[in-house]
Amino acid sequence: MYLVSKIVLPLAVIAGLAWPIGAGVLKSGGPADQGDTPSDPQTTPAATAPAAATEDIGAQAKAIDAIIDAAIAKTPGLKVKAKTKDEQFLRRVYLDLAGRIPTLEETGEFLGTKKSGKREALVQKLLNSEAYVSNTFNFWADMLRARDRLQDRYDGVPYMEFIKDSTRSNKPYDKFVFELVSAEGPGTSRGNGATGYYIADAGMPHDNMANTVRLFLGTRLTCAQCHDHPFDKWTQRDFYEMAAFTEGTDVKTNEGELNKAVRSLGKKVPYAADGVARRMGETMGMKVSNADVGAISLPRDYMYKDARPGQKISAMTMFEQDILKDKKTGVRETYAKWMTSPDNPRFTTVIVNRMWKRLMRVGLIEPLDNLDDESKASNPELMAHLEKLMKDVKYDLKKFQEILCATEAYQRQSIVGDPDKFNFKHEGQPLRRVTAEQMWDSLMTLTVANVDNIKGRGAEHLYKFYEATKSMSPQQLGEMILKAGVAQDEMDEADREQRELRDKMRGGDKSVEGKINELENKKNGLRATADVFTPYYDKSYKDPGDHRRASELSSPMRPGHFLTVFGQSNRQLIDNSSHESLNLTQGLELMNGFVEQTILADDAKSVLKQNFMKGRTADEKILILYLSILSRKPTSSEVGYGQKVMSLAPNKRGDEYLGWALINSAEFAFNE
Repeated sequence: MYLVSKIVLPLAVIAGLAWPIGAGVLKSGGPADQGDTPSDPQTTPAATAPAAATEDIGAQAKAIDAIIDAAIAKTPGLKVKAKTKDEQFLRRVYLDLAGRIPTLEETGEFLGTKKSGKREALVQKLLNSEAYVSNTFNFWADMLRARDRLQDRYDGVPYMEFIKDSTRSNKPYDKFVFELVSAEGPGTSRGNGATGYYIADAGMPHDNMANTVRLFLGTRLTCAQCHDHPFDKWTQRDFYEMAAFTEGTDVKTNEGELNKAVRSLGKKVPYAADGVARRMGETMGMKVSNADVGAISLPRDYMYKDARPGQKISAMTMFEQDILKDKKTGVRETYAKWMTSPDNPRFTTVIVNRMWKRLMRVGLIEPLDNLDDESKASNPELMAHLEKLMKDVKYDLKKFQEILCATEAYQRQSIVGDPDKFNFKHEGQPLRRVTAEQMWDSLMTLTVANVDNIKGRGAEHLYKFYEATKSMSPQQLGEMILKAGVAQDEMDEADREQRELRDKMRGGDKSVEGKINELENKKNGLRATADVFTPYYDKSYKDPGDHRRASELSSPMRPGHFLTVFGQSNRQLIDNSSHESLNLTQGLELMNGFVEQTILADDAKSVLKQNFMKGRTADEKILILYLSILSRKPTSSEVGYGQKVMSLAPNKRGDEYLGWALINSAEFAFNE
C-alpha cells in the first residue's frame, strides 16, 4: 500500500494512532486518564494485613496490595499510577490470560456492563476458557521445550497434549512437575505424554538434570558438570550426586526388533521397510525406561580431593533435606517428591516468581533462573507472603493468578521506560511488547470466528495406533511393515517415472500427459497403504491451514512464518523467545503481508471485514474498527481523523487504510 505509506501513516502519527518505535508515551483508551497518584504515608495501608481465607479473592488481593503500598510509602516522591479504565483493563487481561485481544462482541459485552464485580467475573471467565489453555500452553511450551518433533526424531505431540490437558484440568503445579520428573513408560500411550520431558533430552541425561534444576529450582548447575562452579557454591560432586537420581533413565525404541520381525518373514524386504520400521519404532515402540540405579561414576578426569576419579557415588540432594529412599519408593520417584516438596527451599519461590512476572512483568527476584544464596527479593515480605499463599492454595495456579489480577497493583496504568528490576515497587505496570503468539492470535481473532475452538489434529491417531499394535505378534508387525514398505517403494518408483515423463513433456512431447495423471492416481491409491497411521486418523477432521491459534500450529513454526519473524522460540532452549527484539522484517510483515491480503482486502472474508460492513455510517464503521482492533472507542480527534481517511481514500477503501494504520500502530503491538 504505497498510498498508505505516503499519506495514511503520517496522518496516523499526527493523530496519535501509530507511534514511531521508541517515541515514548502510548495513548491508550482514548479518553482514559493516565494520572499519577502520589504515595502518602498517612493513607497507605499498613503492610501487616489480617489473614484471609484463600477463597476470599478480594481479601487476599488487599493483603498483597497492603505490602506493596507500604513499600511504596517508604519511597519519597514515588507516584502511584491511577487505576486502569475498563477498556485498558479489558485489553490487558485478555492478552495476559487469553493470549489475544477480545473480539468485537466480547469488548461490547464487557464495556456495556455496568454491574459491580465485572472485572472479577471476566478474570474467572478467562481462566476457565479454551483461550487460557492456548495461551498457557505457549508459556509452558517455551519453558519445557515442547516441539512437534523431539530431537527432530520422536513424536512430541503427546507431550504437547499433556501440557494442554494439565492446563485444562487445572492440575496443581506440584503434581504437574512431579508427573514430568517421574515420567516413564510408552511415549504414545494415552495419558503418558509427560514422558516427552525426558524424550526431549534423549541421550543427554546430564543436560536434562541441569535443565530440571534450572527450570523448577531456579538454579544453574551447568558449570559444575566439568568443574566446581566458579561463582556459586556448587561443586562437581554436587552435580553428579544430583545426576545419580536419573542415572539409568533412557529413551528406547524397538526399531531393531521390528526390522528383525520383517526379515524373519523370509520374503523380499522392500527398500522403504527400514523407514517404516523406524517410524513405528519411534511411536508405538518409544518408551522412557527407568533402571532406578541411584548411583553414578564420577568422570575419569575428576580432580578434587573429596573422591577418586571414576568412583561410584550415591544420589544426594543439593539442598540438605532429610530424603530417605524407602523400600516402596524408587530413586526417581523420591527425586520427584523432593523436587516438588513444599519444604524444598526453592521450588515454591521459583513458581511464585514466574507467576508474578507473568502478570506483573517484573520478577521479585531477577533473573528468574539464576538464584543463589545471595539472591534477595526486591520485597522480601511480599515474597514470603506469596510463598505462603501458593502453599495455601495448594499450587492452584488459576487461583493464584485470579488473586493477582484482583490486586490494585495489577490494575494500575502503565509506566513507560525500563524499570529498575532489582528495586521495582510496582507503582504501575511496566509497558511491554506482546509476544509473537499474542500478536498472531490477535490477528487470528480479527480473521476467523470462534478461533479458540479451531484445533490441530492432536495425538489421537498416535494413541489409537499404539493401542492397536502394542499386543501384536512380531509376525503381525512384520507383515504391516512389509505391506507399507512395498507400497512406499511403488510410490517412489511412480515418482521417478513421473519425473522422466515431465522432462519429456517440457521437451514438447504432450502425449505423456495422460500417463503422468495415471501415475498420480496410482500414488493416491497407494498413499493410504504406505502410511501405517491412515486407519487411525479422524476422517472427519478438516485441516484449517494456518488460520488457527499458535498453540494449534506446528511447534515451532517453519522459518519465515509470521510467528518466527516476530520471535517465537525455537523451543530448543528454555524460554528462548526473542519477541522483545525489533527488526525491519517485522515491520514489512505487518505493512505488506498477511494483514493487507487476508484481513483487510476488498475480497477478504475476515471477521473484521464482515463486522465493518455492518456499519451504516462512517462514524459507525470507525467505531467498529477501534473496538475490534484496539478494544476501545476512538477519541473525538480520532473520529475526525477517521472521517478524513474515509472520505479521501480512493475506491472507497477507507476501512483498509484506517484498519491498516491501527494494526500497524504501537498501541496494537504493546500490552499496557
